[in-house]
Amino acid sequence: MRKSITTVLLCGAFSLGATASLQAQCGEPDFGPSIGSGDDTVFPLQSLGFAFPFAGATYTDVFISTNGLIYLSNGGTPASGGSGCCNGDATILVGGGPMIAPFWTDLNAVSGTGSVHFNTSIPGKAVITWKNVYEFGGTVPRTIQCQLSPGGEIYFSYDGRVTIATHNVLVGCSEGGGAAVPAATDITAGVSTSTDTLYELFDSATNPFDMVDDTLLVVPTAPGWAWAASSCPAGRNTNYGTGCYTSPTNDDSAYSMIATAAVWGPQLQGTALSFVPTGGSYLMVSAGTYVPPTAAATPLTIGDDAIVSTPTLAVPFVYPGGVTSVLQVCSNGHVAVAPGNSTAWGPTAATMLGNPATAWYSWTDYNPDATSVYGGGQVLFEQVGGIAYITWDNVWHFNSGGATDTFQFQFDANNGTVTIAWDTMATVDPSTTTNLLVGYSPGGPSNDNGSINLTSALPYQVPVAQAALALSADHPLIAGSTTNFSIANIPEVAPGQGVHVAVQLFSATQVPAPGFDLTPLGMPGCVLLTNLDVLLPAVGVSPVATISWSIPANAPLGLMVYTQAASLFQPNSLPNGQNAFGGITSNGIEMMTGSW
Repeated sequence: MRKSITTVLLCGAFSLGATASLQAQCGEPDFGPSIGSGDDTVFPLQSLGFAFPFAGATYTDVFISTNGLIYLSNGGTPASGGSGCCNGDATILVGGGPMIAPFWTDLNAVSGTGSVHFNTSIPGKAVITWKNVYEFGGTVPRTIQCQLSPGGEIYFSYDGRVTIATHNVLVGCSEGGGAAVPAATDITAGVSTSTDTLYELFDSATNPFDMVDDTLLVVPTAPGWAWAASSCPAGRNTNYGTGCYTSPTNDDSAYSMIATAAVWGPQLQGTALSFVPTGGSYLMVSAGTYVPPTAAATPLTIGDDAIVSTPTLAVPFVYPGGVTSVLQVCSNGHVAVAPGNSTAWGPTAATMLGNPATAWYSWTDYNPDATSVYGGGQVLFEQVGGIAYITWDNVWHFNSGGATDTFQFQFDANNGTVTIAWDTMATVDPSTTTNLLVGYSPGGPSNDNGSINLTSALPYQVPVAQAALALSADHPLIAGSTTNFSIANIPEVAPGQGVHVAVQLFSATQVPAPGFDLTPLGMPGCVLLTNLDVLLPAVGVSPVATISWSIPANAPLGLMVYTQAASLFQPNSLPNGQNAFGGITSNGIEMMTGSW
């Protein structure tokens, strides 16, 4: 669901303050498409879309380096100097071809975090942006931008995170070709020069960078340049705190490994275990009844250590993550929703956890082969009232001297419950294996949470993969533009209803991380990270909601706004049974309004 909040925060529950005019020259918020990421990389030729006048010549193309510099060109290859690693240098600046250096140092556009963008879709400008790039070896990202105009004007813009750690930085430009190296200039002083080479050198000790949240306008005077700096704070977002809840990255399994028939026989005989669907997984409970097969039951012809398919189910069976109309039955006591699982006779947790198809297990070494010395018993199949019954009817325990077991899997298509019911279980141990594994595992690799004790652990909630409620923004709060917020991983209001409810909180004040603990409210592990000045609901059928905020062009700059999301649901209905209140919270975002 998309909800517009164009004026809610500007004119609603808390005031953003008096309006202010945007500065005349500021960064461009539309970065355009990424041309890539990398370290010490010069990207392929990019066309400006116009002839750019520079130092007595015109240029139609640029080569852009990740290290914060631009080579001017009319086709061909970039000038000598390569990527410009690893410090800005005035001698190199004048020694090659024409070059513009918005922030020439050793920058790293780390893939997945930083990127270089090039935009010529805005009339009258070409925009080059180094977005969220790091000084190599540093830990603080920053965004730097250069705009070129058909009139020859150059704009350098810097957001509020620009720092220098260990490298030298050169800001400037030169016609190259072996020009003389003039003295460095204080480019924040707002004066002019008669040479076409203009630069200032910055470092962390003697001349720290002094254009944070500024834009520098450089105007050609043919020859030379006039320049002036103006304050243009860049909007920026900083995540803080964490959402709740995060559980394992894979859907989990649950199993009990029981050693020796002398133990599992008395423990299981006359009992039943049901896997009841809940929150995308199962709640394991001690419930169910063995149902003796009728004369209408169909024998499944299964050899030793083999798998066969059942007849088509009268009602398709829905399980967490899918639906099936045919079940795959292994002679060794497990049933899957698709082919491909192991037929090994010896039960191991590793095999169960790695099987490719979702399956339920009462697994040990059985032999229902009718040609075996003890007759093998039978595996029977029948369907009654939407329930599929698969019964091991006096199936021989391999190498157990004739001991047999009778047990049954029940797949109830009416509610998705799977039940394993044990009728008679021998206490004679086979000579080749002494374990029996009872459990459930979804298809594909699963986490191993260890064997549980069925006599004391039930009811047991099978853990399920769950990502914490997460709030993100596609754009800072920029005057004259729209920010889209995304609230992800919203749980259902109640399991199976398909309705998701979230609310986004906005405030002019924050609760600093780690936040206000909501455990007393019944939300253990969740925290409040912002105050409750404005609350905006989002209701929909998707676990992701979008809220949009359009900021007026005259919005004040440098204002701090804090936001967090929350989600409401049926108490105690999350997959892992937590949260008596029925609410979870996301990370927070600290936002500063800016001009770009």
